[in-house]
Formats: sequence, C-alpha cells, structure tokens
Amino acid sequence: MQSEQIVTEELKALPDNDEDYDKIESAIRKLFREEIYLPIIKLLGVDKRLIINASSGLLEAIRTGRVQYYRGSFSGRFTAGISKELRALGAKWERTTGTFKLPQSSLSFEVRSAISASQSTFQQRLDAIDRKLAQIVPEEIADRMSLTKHFDTTLWKVDRDIRKAVSKITVQAQLSDDQRKRLAEQWNDNMKLEIKDWTQKEIVKLRKDVQASVFAGNRRDAAVKIIMKSHDVSINKAKFLARQETRLLLTGFKQVRFQEAGSNWYIWRTVKRPVQSLGGKYVKGMVRHDHAVLEGRKFRWDNPPITNTETGARNNPGQDFNCRCYAIPVVTFKKEKK
Repeated sequence: MQSEQIVTEELKALPDNDEDYDKIESAIRKLFREEIYLPIIKLLGVDKRLIINASSGLLEAIRTGRVQYYRGSFSGRFTAGISKELRALGAKWERTTGTFKLPQSSLSFEVRSAISASQSTFQQRLDAIDRKLAQIVPEEIADRMSLTKHFDTTLWKVDRDIRKAVSKITVQAQLSDDQRKRLAEQWNDNMKLEIKDWTQKEIVKLRKDVQASVFAGNRRDAAVKIIMKSHDVSINKAKFLARQETRLLLTGFKQVRFQEAGSNWYIWRTVKRPVQSLGGKYVKGMVRHDHAVLEGRKFRWDNPPITNTETGARNNPGQDFNCRCYAIPVVTFKKEKK
C-alpha cells in the first residue's frame, strides 16, 4: 500500500501585464479629449493651421489673440516683424517680464481698435466656453463609455492563465460567457461611476479657473494653458482608472480562483524597484516601505497584512492604492509517495 505525503507547492505568479490596461486607458483618454477638451479649444479659436499660416502683422496678431495688451504691456508670441512694429510705435522691451511696454495713450487708433475687437471677441469666446462647460452632463459622458469587450478579453486571458497554473493539482472549470459578461459589466459600471464623479468635479474647477483668469486680466494664452493643464490631469486620471479599477477587480478574481483551487496562502512579491525609506515621502516608481517589508513573507488570503502603518489598512497584493505587488499562491495537498 502506497503512503501519502503532504506537499507544499508554489504556483506560477501572475503579475500585472501593462497590455491589459493600455487599450482601456487609451479609450478613457479619447473619451475625455473628444467630449470635453477639443470642443473647448475649438471655441477659443486655436487652430494649428491658422497659427502656422498667420500673417506676422501686429494687428492680425492682436485680432487672433497671439499678442495681447493689458495695462500698458504687450505679451504673447512675438515674431521679428511684430517686434519691429512695436519698437516703431515706441514700445520698450522688458526682458524680466518678456513684454513690450507702451502706455495706452501712445497707441494708434488702429491698434486700439484691434485690441478692443480682440477683447470683445475673447469675452464672447469665454462666454461660449462657459456655456459649453455648463452643458456637459457627466452622466452622459460616462454612459458613452463601453469597454466591456476590453475587460472581457483581459478576464479571459487571466482565467486561462490561472487554470494553467493550477492544472497540476486540480482541474478548474473555465468561466462561462455569462459569468465573464457579468464581471465585465460590473467593472464597466464601476468605471462609469468613477468617470462621472471625476468629470463633475473637474468641470466645476475648470469653469472657476477660467473665470478667475479672466478677472485677473489674463487673455487667451492663459485660458489655453488652463484648459491644457486640465487635459493633462485627465490623461493621468485615465491612466489611474485603467489600472486601479481593473487591478482591483482582477486581484479579487485571482484570489477567489486560487482559493477555489485549494490555495489558502500566498507569498508577497514586490516589483523590482528601489525601496522607499521608512517614513519617507512616497515617490512614484518606488516600492513603498510598508510593502517592501512584506517581500517574501507568507500570508493567508483571508487575513491580509497591514499595508499602511499610519492607517492600519490591510490589503492583499494589488489592492492598495496604486499597488503593483503580486501574490505567488501556495497550495498544500496530499501526494502519494512513489
């Protein structure tokens, strides 16, 4: 009669794959860009072809907003021709501020008229932008996002890799199409809520920042910078959502599937990056100290370690904010001695 022995085995780790998030991130960025920023930039009259082909004359530069006049100073984008015209009017270049100084009383009728028309047109554009922002409905933007197919593809690959990892110890049933669909829809609904919430807050902030810039006497270039800064924030938000929300759901899914296969424990693994010192400020690209000290240690899925000593929060790998750590599942089973 053959005897049995207790065997402990580490299963194949399934760390994150950036390809799982890239398409999702790209789709969210495109959503923000096309639904919010491109329409606003168009209202400001910023057109790449217009800037490239525009005349170098001072009057046209004022009319198009490339050069602005405020409280005795010309600012903006100065070509050699425009600089020459300004000096001919008596304007003095001020290196410290990067502007040409000229009292309003010294402006010609044509220049004053161009400035007046530019200010009027600029205010009309700002009013149009504010109306456009007021018309944006966060719920509608969120509803236009349909990424279930992307997540379903990622989920299918993760499920396949899990079944392959546990194939030596058990046969695990493949997720059905309906099961994958429900999980993908759950993920999509969570993502919609996040997008709606962010859009709502960012639109309010954008309207306030643009108006504050106008009240401070700033012109089109300043407004463009505010809008582009908000757009940069949306890019970072898209990246965060694509990774954080997807990672959270996939981490939970992996845990359930490995537990079903008989894994009650796992070994904590961190990504191979510089370790942050204890108590130091977290720097992007570093492994947090609270996570680094967990490297190589064994934990139960149902009793996660403390991942934040300040708050006492407990998480399994991948569940904490922006965490890229991963688990190596451990299984214990009986095996006949040969």
